[in-house]
Amino acid sequence: MPLKLVGFAAGLMFLAACGSSTAPAGGGGGGCTPTASKICMAGLSFSPSALTVSAGTSVTWENGSNTTHTVTSATGSTLVYDSGNVPVGSAFSQTFSTPGTYHYYCKIHGINGNPPSGMAGTITVQ
Repeated sequence: MPLKLVGFAAGLMFLAACGSSTAPAGGGGGGCTPTASKICMAGLSFSPSALTVSAGTSVTWENGSNTTHTVTSATGSTLVYDSGNVPVGSAFSQTFSTPGTYHYYCKIHGINGNPPSGMAGTITVQ
């Protein structure tokens, strides 16, 4: 009988260890790493929120968050674009050919304007 009890206790400890994993601190769906031309949607922000690129660069926004986002040009922008809904794990790209400053925001988690606020960012093209 004592041997069965030891086996039972060991089994319970094994199950407890397997079921106690937690998500990494910060959450957000992870897996996206910003680069010189890639912006990550992380939580309710863009990372980085300001990016400088050369004219002709295609910028990609990757949704590494755990919710849907958009990438939408702000009111008054000379370059108008709207990604539509970008689901978790998906991406949107936009080419910036003309030097200038381009503000953008998420229609779901940001506020339109020039410059926008909330979940928003800026692309500076040189």
